[in-house]
Amino acid sequence: MCESVSVLHELTPRAADAIVARGERLMAQIFAAFVHAKYIDATELIFTERRLGSVWPDFRKCERAAAKVLGSFTGTVVIPGFIATGPDGEVATLGRGGSDFSAAILARSIGAESLTLFKEVDGLMTADPKRVPNARVLDEVHYREAAELAFYGAKVLHPRTMIPLVDRGIPLFVRNSFQPQSTGTRIAGDVKPGAYPVKALAAVHDQALVAVEGKGMIGVPGVAGRAFTALAEASLSVSMISQASSESSICFVVPETEAGHAVGALQKAFESERRLKLIDRVHAEKRIALVAVVGLGMRGRHGIAARTFSALSGQSVNVVAIAQGSSELNITIAIAEKDATRALIALHNEFQLDKIRPLADTSGRESKLTLLGFGQIGRALAQQLVAQEKPLRSKAGVDLKVIAIADRSGIKVDEGGFSAGALQRFAEHKASGGRLFDRSSPLTLQQVQATMRKELWILPSHRPILVDLTSEETAPLLQEALEHGFHIVLANKKPLAVPQIEYDRLFQTAAERGLAIRYEATAGAGLPVLDTIAKLQEAGDRVEKIVGCFSGTLGFLMTALEDGRRFSEAVHDARKRGYTEPDPRDDLSGTDVARKALILARALGRRIELSDIALEPLFGPDVDDPDPVTFVRNLAKLDDAFARRAAAARAQHRALRFIAVIDRDEIRVGTEAVPEESPMAGLRGTDNQVAIYSKRYKTNPLVVTGPGAGADVTAAGVLNDILAITIQERRR
Repeated sequence: MCESVSVLHELTPRAADAIVARGERLMAQIFAAFVHAKYIDATELIFTERRLGSVWPDFRKCERAAAKVLGSFTGTVVIPGFIATGPDGEVATLGRGGSDFSAAILARSIGAESLTLFKEVDGLMTADPKRVPNARVLDEVHYREAAELAFYGAKVLHPRTMIPLVDRGIPLFVRNSFQPQSTGTRIAGDVKPGAYPVKALAAVHDQALVAVEGKGMIGVPGVAGRAFTALAEASLSVSMISQASSESSICFVVPETEAGHAVGALQKAFESERRLKLIDRVHAEKRIALVAVVGLGMRGRHGIAARTFSALSGQSVNVVAIAQGSSELNITIAIAEKDATRALIALHNEFQLDKIRPLADTSGRESKLTLLGFGQIGRALAQQLVAQEKPLRSKAGVDLKVIAIADRSGIKVDEGGFSAGALQRFAEHKASGGRLFDRSSPLTLQQVQATMRKELWILPSHRPILVDLTSEETAPLLQEALEHGFHIVLANKKPLAVPQIEYDRLFQTAAERGLAIRYEATAGAGLPVLDTIAKLQEAGDRVEKIVGCFSGTLGFLMTALEDGRRFSEAVHDARKRGYTEPDPRDDLSGTDVARKALILARALGRRIELSDIALEPLFGPDVDDPDPVTFVRNLAKLDDAFARRAAAARAQHRALRFIAVIDRDEIRVGTEAVPEESPMAGLRGTDNQVAIYSKRYKTNPLVVTGPGAGADVTAAGVLNDILAITIQERRR
C-alpha cells in the first residue's frame, strides 16, 4: 500500500484510512491473542453514512450487525477502535476521539448496562489541575455538562462520545488505567444539579476574537447570516459568538492560527459595505482565552453572572466578550490569555469547587519526580530514593516515583516510574563514564528544554515535581515547568541568582498556581538554614544579620592550609572527592558563596542583584583557564602566597575562613582571619556554620553547624524538600 502511494505520488483520504487502520487492527489482534480473547474487526460491527459532508454512524445498521456477529456470544471480545466501514464499503476512520466513539457506538448497539473508558487521569475534574492547584475529581456529571466541558477544552472526552449513549440512557464511566482503586467519574442522564450551581470550569487557549464593526450594520437584516456563511465557506469552526444589543458589532472566536484566514473571509464577504463605510473595520484580537463556567444548577439561579464578574474584577481580569445560551448551562467569557490562570483560580475559589469532592488520595501519597541532571548529586539522590523506598511507603505512606531523568545526553521517560533496579543501573552506568543516551555530541540546554517540552510536559501527571540537580542557567526551563504545573526542588543555585525581575517572575508564577519552589540544598547543602529562617519569621522574629561559612569546599581548603598542605594539592583533592562544582572556578572565585548569600538575602526580603555583593576571589586572572584540569594545575602559582597567609594568621592566633556577611547595609564575601576561640575557627573539613542574628537572638546568635559539601548530604537536603512538598500535597 505504501509502495502504491510512493509510485502515484498521491495519498487519497481512502488510502490514508486504509493504511492508518493497519496499526489499530494489528495491535488489537496481538492483544486478543495475548489475553486469549476473540478478535472481531470493527468493520463488521460499525457502519457509517454520509451526513453533512462527513461520515456518521448508521445506528440501525450497527445494531443489526451486532446482533448478527455477536449473537449469543458470552466471552471476551477485542475490537479495534477508530475504524469503521465507510458509506462506500471501504475502511473509514472516525477522527479525533475515534476509539472512544467506537466504544460508545458498540455500547449502544448491544444495549450495554454501562461503558467504561480507561484514561491516564482519575476522571473529569473541576478545572485543569495544572492551572488550578485545588482542582478536584468530579464524582458524577450530567451528559450535557460533560459535553460542554469536552467542547471547552476538557481533553479527557470528545463531545460526540456521549451522543450514542444519551437517548439509551447508558452511563459512561471515566477511570484511571494506572489507579484501579479510583472510582473515577460517572456521566449519565439521571445526575441532579446538586448543592453547587457551578459544577466545573473549562478553558480553551490560543484563540483570537474576530470582530465586524460598523454603524451601518444597525437594523440591517442578514449581517450575521452572511458572516456565518463566509466563515463556513472558509471551513472555519467558531467556538463563541457575541453580538452587541445595538447590532453595531458582532464577534466570533476562532483558533488564533485561523485568525488571518477568518479576517480575510469576512473582508471579502463585506467588501461593498467596507467600501461604502457602512462597516468600519474587520479585525482580530489575538492571545485570547475562553473560560466556560458550567453547571446544570445555574439555570434559574440568581447571581451566577454577578458572582462571575465580581470574582474576575477582584483579580483585575478584564472581560473582552461574553456569551450565554438560553439553557443557562454555561457562561462563556473571552479574556486575555495572560489572565487565564488567575481567572480560573478566582472562579474556582468563588464557586467553592474544591468542596465538591476531595481528590482521590493517590495524588497525596504518590509524587512523580523528574530529575534534571544525573551527576554525582543526581546519582546519590537516586540511591537514597531506592534505599528509602520501603521505609517511606510503610511508615509515612509516601510513594516517590522517578518518571523521567534528563541530562545533556537526552531524556528517559517511564510514566509508571522507573524500578529500583533501573535507577541503580542508570547510576552505575553514569558513574562509570557512560551516558544515558549514546550521542556523538551533548545537547545544549535549549535542546534539553525542547526535548522535555515534547516528551514530558504532555504527560498527564498531577502536580509532579521537577528536581534541578544541574549547575546550569535553567531559569527559563523552570519557568516553563511551573507553567505546566510542576513543583520545583533545587540544588542548583543559578536559577535563584538571576536578575531580580526574573526571580520575581518565577515565584509569582508558583504563587499563582499554588506550586512550591523549595531550595534548602542551595544555601546549606543538608543544613536546615532556610527552614530555620522561615520558622523564625513565622514566629514573628526579624532576622537582622547572617554570618557564616557557606562553602564546604572552601572550608575543606582552609582546613588543608591550616594543616600545612599546598593550596593546589588541596583543590585537586577536593575536586576528586566531588566537593567542588563541575567548574571549580565557581567555588574559588567565591561566586558560589556569593550566590548563596544572594539567595539568603532575597529570602529575607532584600531586593538585590549578584553584582551588588562585594566579592574577594581566591585567584586572579593570571591563573584563570576554562579547562578545569589546566586551571587546577595553574593554581600551583598561588601555593607560596597562601602558605604565607596561613602562617601569618597562625602567628596571630587566628584561622583563615571564607566568610559571607549579610546585613542591612552590605553583603560581603571573602577570606577573613577569625580568632582561634571563635566557633568558626573550630570548623574542620567540609563543615558549614551559619550564625543567625535576629531581634530575639541579638547577642547570642542561633548557630547551625554541619556538613556543607558532598553529594550525599546535598541529596539528603533535596530529598527533604521533595518530602515536604509531598506532605503538603497530601494536606490539600
